[in-house]
Amino acid sequence: MRRIRPEEVARARKDPRLLDAAEYRSGTPGAYRMSADDWLRRGNCAEAEPDVMYPEPREPIDEALAMCASCPVRTPCLVRALEARDRHGVWGATAPRERRAMIEVWKDINPLAVGA
Repeated sequence: MRRIRPEEVARARKDPRLLDAAEYRSGTPGAYRMSADDWLRRGNCAEAEPDVMYPEPREPIDEALAMCASCPVRTPCLVRALEARDRHGVWGATAPRERRAMIEVWKDINPLAVGA
């Protein structure tokens, strides 16, 4: 796995998806559960084939990102991925590469982050 570049981390700090996730997480202390079935079942990807959301490296992820674009649970999905430090698959309309930089920022901005 390649190293995260400082400019990627700087970009992640300003990413509206990450900022929305941090705001969402700070508004749900103690009540948030990463595996809560109530939001998982409402995701646009709930019926998707796993290969769509977990493509092989270098395979296109456009279909998954399009599915995420209008997903009603996109933000809690991203929070789940950040808290679990999930670096695989498409979560919360983010590619694994984007999320690696977001995870670095998440540790700094979210004192409730798992394993921080």
